[in-house]
Amino acid sequence: MGVILKNTILATLLLANCFNASAASSTSTNSPFYGDKYRGWYWFEDPPVEPENEPEKEKQAAPAAETKPEEEKKEEKVRLDVAWLRSKIPEYQEVAINNPTRENIARYMYVQRYMLDMGSRFATKTTEFNQFESELDESKRRPMSTFSLNVFKDDTKKAISNVISAINEKSHLWFFFSSNCAYCKKQLPLLKELKIRFGMNVLAISMDGSVLPGMEDIEVVVDKTNVAQRFGVQFTPTMFMALNDGTGFTKIGEGLTTLPLMQDRILLSARLKNVITDEQYQQTQNVREINVLTDTDGTMLADAELIENDPGYLAEILKAKLADSKPVGAQLFNSLSGE
Repeated sequence: MGVILKNTILATLLLANCFNASAASSTSTNSPFYGDKYRGWYWFEDPPVEPENEPEKEKQAAPAAETKPEEEKKEEKVRLDVAWLRSKIPEYQEVAINNPTRENIARYMYVQRYMLDMGSRFATKTTEFNQFESELDESKRRPMSTFSLNVFKDDTKKAISNVISAINEKSHLWFFFSSNCAYCKKQLPLLKELKIRFGMNVLAISMDGSVLPGMEDIEVVVDKTNVAQRFGVQFTPTMFMALNDGTGFTKIGEGLTTLPLMQDRILLSARLKNVITDEQYQQTQNVREINVLTDTDGTMLADAELIENDPGYLAEILKAKLADSKPVGAQLFNSLSGE
């Protein structure tokens, strides 16, 4: 009995020691306080107080993006200018033809009316402008009124007579003919008329050695030196204008040629050969040549910057080219002579 009690007590003590050792081991590994025994026994400092968790700030909800009201669409404007009309009228016309509804036809017709009114407005404004812009007056080329036109025609006839008379002093006509040429017989009276009106000298050159009836008052020579061949004459009648000094020859007719046509070619040939001046030639024309390109070879030159920046620049330099043009029925005033 005593032995059993003794063994029981020993077993109980052994179990208690084991329990305490296990508890100490657990405490030393899990608790930082007991694990830090090198800092002193537990009675030297209080166990660290764990900070209390601060209450989490309530997350403020991000303000919802304000929904902006839809911006009112700005009304787009279109300028109904010439460029717009040029592109849209054919389009509207095509739509109206393909689908001739009232709306399509109305759109096309009113847009076309708009275009016509723009053209009419432009025509009115340009007419008003030209009324007081003498440099652009077309009556300077040829008069419009009957009264001025009659004066113009009389002046032109006098000028033709005077200028051809001046031409006759430096040139004469060659008339290549053959006696069996029916057209030469019809051409002869026209050449005689030139001689009567303007005193034009005519030299008739016979290609077959014979003459035509009615050539009594005209000098005739026979082509013995093959002049016709040298000038390439193949047909009769053929007329040349020849300068008296032998420096220039111009064919003015091949075949039957009217008097006005010979007259015009004589005048033009004389101008091209510098027998008469440009001014003399213009006085003989039914329509005067008043041109901004007079005395200008090729094209004009102008300042590029001024053309872009000054709307009046181009008009002024072109206007200056026409400033000296003489009106019909007027003469230049000479302050020195008082005329």
